[in-house]
Amino acid sequence: MTKENTQGNKEHLVQTMKTIEAALFMSPDPLSIDKLKNIAATDYSNTMKALEELQKQYEEKETALQINKTNKKYELTLKDTYFDQVGHLATGPDLQKAELRTLGLISMKQPIKQSKVAKVIGNKAYRYIGELERKGFIETTDKDQTKEITTTPKFKKYFGENPEEIRKKVEKTKNS
Repeated sequence: MTKENTQGNKEHLVQTMKTIEAALFMSPDPLSIDKLKNIAATDYSNTMKALEELQKQYEEKETALQINKTNKKYELTLKDTYFDQVGHLATGPDLQKAELRTLGLISMKQPIKQSKVAKVIGNKAYRYIGELERKGFIETTDKDQTKEITTTPKFKKYFGENPEEIRKKVEKTKNS
C-alpha cells in the first residue's frame, strides 16, 4: 500500500468518526450500524472500524460521555457517575401518555409477557411496545409464542431503579 493510500484511508477513517460522533450526538434515539453507515456514506467495515476507534477514544480520554450499545444500536450517553449531578438538566423523553403507562407497567412487572401487557393496555400495546423498544427503553426476547419484555440500562439511567422514583419521574414527564 502506498503512503498516499494509507494517508487517504486514515483521513477517511477520521472523517467517518467525526460524522458518526455528530450523528450520535444529534440523534434522540440509538442508531443502527446501517443507519450510521448511510449517514457516513461508507461501508460496513469502515463504519465498524470508526465506531470502535471512537469508543476507544472516549474510554481513553476519560470524558463524562460514552458510546453505548443497546439492542444492536448505538448512542452517545452520559456515564452513570455524572447522571445524578446533571441528569435533571435533560429534557424528558418524547413519550406519549399511553407509552408512559405501558412503560410503567413493564417496569413494575418485568419480566412480563407481551400478551399480558396487551391484556392490560389493549391492542395498541403492540405499537407502544415497538416504539419503546425503538427508543431503547425496553428490550424483547422471544418466549414461547409471545415475547418477554424487560427494561434496558437506558430506562434505568433516565427513570432510576426505585419504584417511587420512577413514579415521580413519570408524573413529572406527564405534566410537562
